[in-house]
Amino acid sequence: MDIRVLRYCETIARLGNITRAANELHVAQPALSVAIRKLEEEVGVTLFTRGRNRPVTLTPEGELLMRRARRIFHELESARREIADNQQLRTGEVRVGMPPMYGLQYFPSLMRAFHAEFPGISVTALQGSAGEVRAMLDNDKIDLAVLEGRRIEKDWAHVVLDTEEVVLCLSDQHPLAAKQAVDDSDLGDLPMILLDGSFLQRNVLDQRCQQAGVNYRVVMQSNYVPLVYQAARDGIGAATLLRSMVAAQSGLTALSFKPAEHFQFNLCWLDQQYLSRANRAFVEFAERSRTTAAAAV
Repeated sequence: MDIRVLRYCETIARLGNITRAANELHVAQPALSVAIRKLEEEVGVTLFTRGRNRPVTLTPEGELLMRRARRIFHELESARREIADNQQLRTGEVRVGMPPMYGLQYFPSLMRAFHAEFPGISVTALQGSAGEVRAMLDNDKIDLAVLEGRRIEKDWAHVVLDTEEVVLCLSDQHPLAAKQAVDDSDLGDLPMILLDGSFLQRNVLDQRCQQAGVNYRVVMQSNYVPLVYQAARDGIGAATLLRSMVAAQSGLTALSFKPAEHFQFNLCWLDQQYLSRANRAFVEFAERSRTTAAAAV
């Protein structure tokens, strides 16, 4: 079975059209069709349903073959990356996903220090909610993920990066700004600027309000953190952010919850997958940076 033809099948299944697949693969359409037909003869089943004016789709047998083929593709990619690792980290790539809250404060300084030590390693940083980051990890879109401890599966490898306090962020002129901490009862009918329900901060806030039997009032919802900052500073409402983020902004006050809420951020990866030397170097560097920072406190 030719791995090249398996890749042909994957492209056709993804695009749902043989002509578009041929264009992407830079293969003549008749040659592509012949290759697929020969593979079907080899395995003794029809792999695609073909109908006029309908997308080309995999048959159940085709789906089974593609599941196996994707494992083969992954193993080949792992082998390629492992061989490339022998270049003594002169080159390499790290793909990491993280929530936007974490990316704003911690990651830029970590990236600056990492690049100084490993200038040949490129880093692709993607952001999203915890659910989006988990999906990227599961689908091999990233190698490493920054996630709060409650979002990590038991069979994932991980190292602790940082612990952050979740606070109620509001304008210095807000009526609650003079308080040292906020009671859950203070959240009743409180105008709030919220992240959507895929973010853990929102889940924590909702759980506290449910337990206290109170309801806040939604005045704005956005996952664009700079907009949340500005709306809180303008007195439109309060928001749940990380203390380090609020401390870096003027015109904002951070109030602890009673009892306090903390997030433990971890750098994690799928334990069963090969972790390249570039990624291992990044993990070890992040661990070392955390240890150094803790010792300095």
